[in-house]
Amino acid sequence: MKIDLTRLMYGQTNQLQVDEEMEVPNELLINTDITRMSNVNVKGIITTNNDAYDMEVTANGYMILPCARTLKEVKHDFNIQISETFGDENEEGLQIIQNKVDIFPIIWQYILSDVPLRVLHPDAKESPLSGDGWRLITEDDEKEVIDPRLAKLEKYKEE
Repeated sequence: MKIDLTRLMYGQTNQLQVDEEMEVPNELLINTDITRMSNVNVKGIITTNNDAYDMEVTANGYMILPCARTLKEVKHDFNIQISETFGDENEEGLQIIQNKVDIFPIIWQYILSDVPLRVLHPDAKESPLSGDGWRLITEDDEKEVIDPRLAKLEKYKEE
């Protein structure tokens, strides 16, 4: 998503309006938990600040993630407020080339930071917590269960 900063650079305007829809390439989803993603709507403004530029935008859309229990697809909506400053010498790697800057890397970083660690499908709450030879162990149960092979070591703990 390249933004032309020429009007800001030469003082023709105080701020640039950003109102675009960007498509996330499928190649970026490969090493993430995201299965699919909608187009991302980006709205906001970019203003000048001495030798730097301030970006205040909102990115929203949805991502499809696998359920942590059933692996069914779960839709997760996101609405991210992004506030960043960039310039000619930017740590994030944004470079202004021919008065244009690609803000996609910053937006992508914020989207990745918004991915939840785990999501549950509404049907997963009703799924069985035990079956033939297995049962779900919660953190509370984990403390109670002692591996029979290690049970003899328990007496050494008491001494």
